[in-house]
Amino acid sequence: MHTLPRTLIAATIALLSAGCATQNALPGDVVSASPAVAPSSVSVSSEISRALKISTWNTEHLAFPADTGCRPRNNEELAAMSDYIKSVDADIFALQEVASKEALAMLFPESDWRLIMSSRPDSESYECRESGFTSTQQKLAFAVRKAINVTQVNNLATLGLDNPGLRFGVAITVDSPLGPTDILTVHLKSGCFVDDYARSDSDACETLASQVPVLDNWVQQREQAGTPYVILGDFNHRLSAPYNRLTQTLQRDNRSTAIATRNLIGCHPRYPAPIDHIITGGMNAAAVTKTATVYHFDKMDEDAMLSDHCAVSVRLFDEASTLSNAVIWQRTSKEYELLTAGMYQQAIEAVEAMSDAPENWVAVMDVDETVLDNSAYQQHTEMNGKGYAPDTWDKWVASERATLVPGAKAFIEAIFEKGGRVALITNRNRSLDMHTWRNLQALGVPVTSNNTCLMGRADADKKAMGQPGIINDKDLRRQQISSGSAQCFQLTREMNLTWKQPHHIAFQVGDNIEDFAGVTQEEADIEMLLPELGDTLFLLPNPMYGSW
Repeated sequence: MHTLPRTLIAATIALLSAGCATQNALPGDVVSASPAVAPSSVSVSSEISRALKISTWNTEHLAFPADTGCRPRNNEELAAMSDYIKSVDADIFALQEVASKEALAMLFPESDWRLIMSSRPDSESYECRESGFTSTQQKLAFAVRKAINVTQVNNLATLGLDNPGLRFGVAITVDSPLGPTDILTVHLKSGCFVDDYARSDSDACETLASQVPVLDNWVQQREQAGTPYVILGDFNHRLSAPYNRLTQTLQRDNRSTAIATRNLIGCHPRYPAPIDHIITGGMNAAAVTKTATVYHFDKMDEDAMLSDHCAVSVRLFDEASTLSNAVIWQRTSKEYELLTAGMYQQAIEAVEAMSDAPENWVAVMDVDETVLDNSAYQQHTEMNGKGYAPDTWDKWVASERATLVPGAKAFIEAIFEKGGRVALITNRNRSLDMHTWRNLQALGVPVTSNNTCLMGRADADKKAMGQPGIINDKDLRRQQISSGSAQCFQLTREMNLTWKQPHHIAFQVGDNIEDFAGVTQEEADIEMLLPELGDTLFLLPNPMYGSW
């Protein structure tokens, strides 16, 4: 008997008993792109490493020289705007209605800030609402503190709809506490202030209706990639109402998309419903929403306001402040890798020590957190604050993006080399078996219909509970493996007779005590199981979720 070292057994049992439970589908429409901005030589500060503060502000016709354009300003007003920016104290500003980089530099000195401008071509000037002033350009921009590493800059030109009067979107990718994060600033078509733009035949609403699919596609790409993202700016649209059509579009299909600014009140005395918003995805939305803030000016009389929009900000938190210890441990600790690789090494030694292997012997294995590592799904659900849900879990399985548990592939290969077979008994829905199979093949696991029987859970497994010998919901499938009546997944309709023969179960491997035959969480007899642990039974650590 190959016994597991007492220290490894103790560590595994302690970790399994101390874990925290939770249980997503994780990948732009970029028309033009500029080269990645060179990383700054300035180190990211400890404050930024914990949280990244981002803000959006429509500066209302910020021009250069300052005394030109639709909103001429003097030096006193520029000084007040600079003080206002300092009071907001954001790491990244997304800005609208900026004429040029020269205009932006009046408020954000290039010694401290990296300035990024929209590539939208200049449009024709016009008279500013019969004021006698001549307009300058209305472009979008970012001001990013030089401590922040910007890795990519893209212009979402398709938001302009080939109309010189419409603004491009501008997107940057930055190294944030969440990892690489895409941030898009927008300034959508003005004039469509109804909740369902599709039911209005006004020119403004028809234009907005054409911009929405561009924005929706940008979101969808990041949802599929599992990339954290932020959209912020002047939406010229009231997104706070849950029945708003644009809101429903962006949040469709159980996306992680959330409007962090939904509960805020606009600062303009005549327009309390906000149109400046910050939308997040792929992160802990609840935590971010709690930080949403509107920054009022010192003087809030309409004629004295520094702009007709106030800045709005949120903070993006690092994973340590939003993820459970269980997920952090499984995704980052060396202990997890050592325990799983060590347990599988014990299992390989047990296989190699078989001197008189019975005919048609098989190792029965669980899949999730036994062969396939789904901690990325766990991380994604915790970061967006939604937790496990059957529909997002099914989408994650269908994405075929799970990785390998350390040691699992080598153990399976050792079984095949010794002449054995593998039965993968998983509580993934049986309708998802194709995705599980392809995920395994993509990771180089040499499964074939002859050497591997994959069986997802079906209704029959649940209904069989309580029948003779059926103690947990995997026992029926174990019996079918033993009796030669297993309904294995197969790629073709051609009958595979390999699994129509009785098989001897030599090993059982899982991350849950119910991955062992005839055992339940409530009634498991540890003294009876312990002698077999490290010999015929192999238990892997999973502090994230389980039958406990």
